Amino acid sequence: MMRTIRKEHGNGGKQTYELIDDLFKPIFGSEILKSGDDSTVFSLNGMKVGISTDSFVVKPYFFKGGDIGKLSVCGTVNDLAVAGLEPKYITISFIIEEGFSMDDLEKITRSIRKYADLAKVEVVAGDTKVVEKGAADGIFINTTGLGVARDTQKMPSISRIKGNQVVIVSGDIGRHGACIYSHNEDLGFKDRIESDCGLLLDVISELMQEVDVAYMKDLTRGGLATALNEIVQKSGFDIKVEEEKIPVADEVKALCDILGLDSYYLACEGRFVAIVNGDEKEKAIEILRKYNGFACEIGTVEESREKRVYLSTTFGGTRILDMLYYEMLPRIC
Repeated sequence: MMRTIRKEHGNGGKQTYELIDDLFKPIFGSEILKSGDDSTVFSLNGMKVGISTDSFVVKPYFFKGGDIGKLSVCGTVNDLAVAGLEPKYITISFIIEEGFSMDDLEKITRSIRKYADLAKVEVVAGDTKVVEKGAADGIFINTTGLGVARDTQKMPSISRIKGNQVVIVSGDIGRHGACIYSHNEDLGFKDRIESDCGLLLDVISELMQEVDVAYMKDLTRGGLATALNEIVQKSGFDIKVEEEKIPVADEVKALCDILGLDSYYLACEGRFVAIVNGDEKEKAIEILRKYNGFACEIGTVEESREKRVYLSTTFGGTRILDMLYYEMLPRIC
């Protein structure tokens, strides 16, 4: 029986990780790749540097709060930032469908320039390919970002996670995924939800200056639940979060109720979780709330080591919060 790729292999959830672990990692065999983080950090001539690469296929490519150009810069830069890196350079490559609007391409390119300037990263290389009509869906963008360590003595690392630490989220969750759903014309929504797509550089820079952060992870494909599951799988420790503490905006809750979606699995493009020691949580939350009033503590790292994420529900029970398995969304990034 022929093996085939399904959409679920690209949703950032369990089947994505199975594809990476079962096919890509054994073939490439790189020790550096084994970390499995969004950015790979390594030593080069005595310096700690990091690289991240990403591809962007979001549909629609213009949405409330951003566009595919802004998203491509923010997504790449944020992956570097949560690894404790200061982004320096980025490459941009385009795959464009024949017949694509030149005006739209210019808007997207100007958006890339705008957010690269805001992030203080330089676009240093790129590539352009045009495919025949019907061979792509408008425009796809691929990026690679390079950064250097902010402080080699305080680098966030999965190995620094330990029991009784606190899990903090930087803002309300699920906004970007809800935004893309609200743009689906077939669903008939009149009001568009604004994406959280944005740069995390300033908030992370201030946080790392004031707080010794054990680990950070941005919440992209697969949302909060999948990010937390990735953390427990790599660290070995369980995480317990409280449903009543997890911030979800009213408009996102309403969309989820209408469509039967789970906000814990909806993507963000401007949010992250930080794991800190208990004696530093108040300072961390104070800093994060300068940038987003929804920032708060949502749970703890447990001493147990079953590699599970547990959700304490508002009904007084506890359930396992697993990694995203099925295809819940259209193309969100």
